[in-house]
Amino acid sequence: MGQRQGARRAAPRDALEAAAHEQRRALEAFCHRHLAGRRLWLASNRGPYELQERDGAIEATKGAGGLVTALGAFASVAPVHWVAAAMTRAEAQLTREAGGAIPARWGIPPLHVSYVSPSREQYDGYYDGIANAVLWLLQHQVAHPTTEPTFDAETWQAWRAGYVAVNRQFAAHLGALAAREAAAPVFLVQDYHLYLVPQLLRERQAQAAIAHFTHIDWPGPDAWRPLPAEIRRAILEGLLGADLVGFQGRRHVANFLACCAEFLGAPTDPGRGEVEVAGRRVRVRAFPISIDPVALRLRARSAAVSRAGEAWADAERVRTIAVIARTDPAKNLWRTLRAYDHFLARCPDWQGRVRLVALLPASRQSCGPYRTHLEELLAEGEAIRHRWRRPGWEPIELHLEHDYDRAIALLTQYDVLLVNSLSDGMNLVAKEGPTVNRRAGQLIISEGAGAAEELCHASRIVNPYDVVALAEAMEAALGAHPTERRWALAAQRQAIGAHTIWAWAHAQLAELLPRGGSRGEGRGCGRREA
Repeated sequence: MGQRQGARRAAPRDALEAAAHEQRRALEAFCHRHLAGRRLWLASNRGPYELQERDGAIEATKGAGGLVTALGAFASVAPVHWVAAAMTRAEAQLTREAGGAIPARWGIPPLHVSYVSPSREQYDGYYDGIANAVLWLLQHQVAHPTTEPTFDAETWQAWRAGYVAVNRQFAAHLGALAAREAAAPVFLVQDYHLYLVPQLLRERQAQAAIAHFTHIDWPGPDAWRPLPAEIRRAILEGLLGADLVGFQGRRHVANFLACCAEFLGAPTDPGRGEVEVAGRRVRVRAFPISIDPVALRLRARSAAVSRAGEAWADAERVRTIAVIARTDPAKNLWRTLRAYDHFLARCPDWQGRVRLVALLPASRQSCGPYRTHLEELLAEGEAIRHRWRRPGWEPIELHLEHDYDRAIALLTQYDVLLVNSLSDGMNLVAKEGPTVNRRAGQLIISEGAGAAEELCHASRIVNPYDVVALAEAMEAALGAHPTERRWALAAQRQAIGAHTIWAWAHAQLAELLPRGGSRGEGRGCGRREA
């Protein structure tokens, strides 16, 4: 199957696909030349597959989320062993039976995956108690200041017996696996769940090449002040165990350097993007993550996606405003719905001729703030439906589901795509939409989304708090001239083609790996190599 996909990749359909082909080839050549048979040890909370046991057999489905999509593409060309947390009983059982290593055969090509298996109490503390209830809300600046976070005995227990414990398990598992190989290991640690892992790895293997990439927003020092000093210091020192600390955008780099200076008193060089710690210089860089447009378009042309899109292929051409986002507070969905309500009130001519279709996978419902937010969204959606519906026209559809094919089908058919997050590291939906859209749809994107940095010149940028401005942007986008729509889509695709997932991975590896024969010699600067 990998060979068939490779053959298809040899015939790009347009400049976007041609750029992806070129960048993929450059990454493959770099790996062949500079890894010299070494494996890359990649760690993230969620793995590339979700394994479930049904009728005595193990079934695998693609893991949810943009991180898995992006890293899965990278892992298809690089020699990756992926380490994740066991999130289902099947994963935990397979981990025990396989001795910690599972060659999963559902990928393209097959991926080597293994799992750490914390106890339920440890995982709940690490994932729900700290990663989601504290770090996610704090980093996206959507915590309620009067109640969140509160470091009571339960929160401290979640930190010490959950987050710290699970990070130690990841480091121990990665270190044990990598110790079996003769060459100095290369570790690629991902996201806010694993902030402590780089320093824990450094203590085990001083000569390792270690990178950490944060996929979400990194705010400035003031946003981090609610954390106790012990936790702030542990997070920053944990990240500074890496050789390379990566973020989605330039503002995140500046914010991280400011945090290191403010909370650690560490010497920083913003011009060079460096922090000095324990006699080492840690490089801090922006690597805007992206997608594999070729694979996405192949999926968009599949029979499954065609079937999934039939519900929105109206002959009467009702215009479609699309929203695809998890139901967490940072996605700002409540204000998005309020803006749509305001749009229908201010533009009566569009009533009966437009609909808002939202695919909203329910997010982190084990955490109270997320449950409350979902209840508010459902109430607002029902109020809009009740206020505006009439025979033959439903103004709004809310689908609480994770269905990748339906999501792609909706992206192919939108007339307007709304990405109105308060704060996002990137938001890959903003790049997936223009890649597969067939209607020259308009993109409205919040200035808080990381993707706005690359797509701002060809999109409608809005303040995520301003529902009136968003309603006005909807009116302008729906009324845009076809020539303007086609130009904007072409410009968005050009920007996406400049930085595909292959360029993202290549830039990090080129920055991390020594160019000469010994470790530390000839460090790169992120430039691409053939």
